[in-house]
Amino acid sequence: NLVDVDLLALRLLEAIAVAHSNEATLTVTDAMSLNAIASPATMHRKLNELLDAGLIEQVYEGKNRRTKYLHPTTKASKYFDQMGNAIATAIQHA
Repeated sequence: NLVDVDLLALRLLEAIAVAHSNEATLTVTDAMSLNAIASPATMHRKLNELLDAGLIEQVYEGKNRRTKYLHPTTKASKYFDQMGNAIATAIQHA
């Protein structure tokens, strides 16, 4: 539910989605080191918010079970589609 996600968590979601679309999927460790957004402890809380909201998922790749990669979910894709449509509409009416 996006009501439970604040702007800082959405900024983290954007970073995860951009990295994923550039085929440079972030790990949990990578996300927590994005200190331009927030401290590692805050980033950890925001990751949990995004997981609880169903906007990201943690995925293991290959046989390495220690490294968790962050992938945006279908729900996150729908959110970005809605935001893109809202921006396009706003531009058309400006």
